[in-house]
Amino acid sequence: MSGFFKKLGTRLRGTAGGNYNDKLGLLVRFHWIVAFFSLLYSLVSWTIDFEPGVYIMAVNAGLLLLNLLCLRIWAHFRAAAHGFLLTNCFVAVLGSTWFSGGLFSPVIPWFGLVPVAATLLLGFNRGTFVWLCLALACVVGVAWSSHTGWSAPVMFDTQYAAFFSFISVSGNLLLLFFLTQIFESVKNGALVESDLRNRDLNEAIQRLSEIRTQLVQQEKLASLGSLVAGVAHELNTPIGNALTTASTLQDASAELKHSIERGDLRKSVLLEFLENNVAMNELITRSCERAATLISSFKRVAVDQTSEQRRDFELRPLLEDNVNTLKPSFKKAQVRLDVDIPAGIQCDSYPGPLGQVLVNLLQNALTHAFSGIDQGVVRVSATVQSQWVEIVVTDNGAGMDARILARIFDPFFTTRLGQGGSGLGLSVSQNIMVAVLGGKIAAAALPGAGSTFTLSFPMRAPVRNDGGSPMAFPPR
Repeated sequence: MSGFFKKLGTRLRGTAGGNYNDKLGLLVRFHWIVAFFSLLYSLVSWTIDFEPGVYIMAVNAGLLLLNLLCLRIWAHFRAAAHGFLLTNCFVAVLGSTWFSGGLFSPVIPWFGLVPVAATLLLGFNRGTFVWLCLALACVVGVAWSSHTGWSAPVMFDTQYAAFFSFISVSGNLLLLFFLTQIFESVKNGALVESDLRNRDLNEAIQRLSEIRTQLVQQEKLASLGSLVAGVAHELNTPIGNALTTASTLQDASAELKHSIERGDLRKSVLLEFLENNVAMNELITRSCERAATLISSFKRVAVDQTSEQRRDFELRPLLEDNVNTLKPSFKKAQVRLDVDIPAGIQCDSYPGPLGQVLVNLLQNALTHAFSGIDQGVVRVSATVQSQWVEIVVTDNGAGMDARILARIFDPFFTTRLGQGGSGLGLSVSQNIMVAVLGGKIAAAALPGAGSTFTLSFPMRAPVRNDGGSPMAFPPR
């Protein structure tokens, strides 16, 4: 029997809805149970001298076994299910009802089993409704015949009427009991399987969430690594100038000291030293101030980008700090970076994630926009409207066609595969804008006409739950 189920389970795909193995099991078990009851009632009919019942129920059992054989050969679930219902409704129940008293036959309640079996086998759909109507039509037809005086014959020994009624009602109850128990067993099995699948799905979601978190952290570290490289390159100039000037000043001071020790110091030499000393001190001061500014900007950006702490901040200094850390890279690539951020835009949000989004967009423009373009320009501007901030990043680069534009926010999509592009920058940026800042990001571009990215987010960020998604706005 197990081999029979396995064969049919494979061949029945596409011929039945729902869980194939469960419905197949129901159909096969229904056939065996009803065939057994048919043979039992054929024996009962012989006992009470109900000759039509003997043949009808025996034929019904034979047709059921034949239908089961056809199911095994052709593996057509729906045809076998309708054949099962057709045999029982119009052969067994209708035949037995008509020859045992029609409307007053103890077999007539068996019509109620037809829509029950149809629902279990076919589901609640149009086919089930058709079988309900057919069962009702049979009952109405038998009732109409009694009403018009064309009464159905009673072809069994009436002295066994009570016994026949008892057997018919008991059989009806037993079949209902078996049908519901079989259905309950299948339902419980399906629920257990569903729980297992839900558990597997939850574990898969958890793993994907962990992978996503790791990818976001890796993207942050990659972004910081790029900033470190740019800042280190830019620090070379002021620190090198300061070191060279300090060395020259040291040599000049040593020469002055030797002149004093020899006693041949002249006034002109001293005045020249003092004049050069002032100029060199100014150069050292400017170089150190430039280095200190770069380091301070990088420290603020690094602290913000490695944490997701919510705090009050002014938009302009935050964006200027992030832009300053990238200016060395833009300078090296000979791309101009313009910033137009009005002062006084106060936000209660997450400066680190916002800075990361801006850095991702600027690095993305530097990587993709200016291949073969001599005078590249990237402009960052911001406006405020109805308590929402809108930051626009535009460039005059190569732009994008519609095919690329439709996929730029897809994870791992990049046009620089194997050339330093991870395909995660814009995907992570979109996730930050939606899940952290409670806003959105949009892109527009045309080939050869540059690209525009628009960041929109509330000045007062949504409160985040443990999963990182916005829940509600904090109380004012």
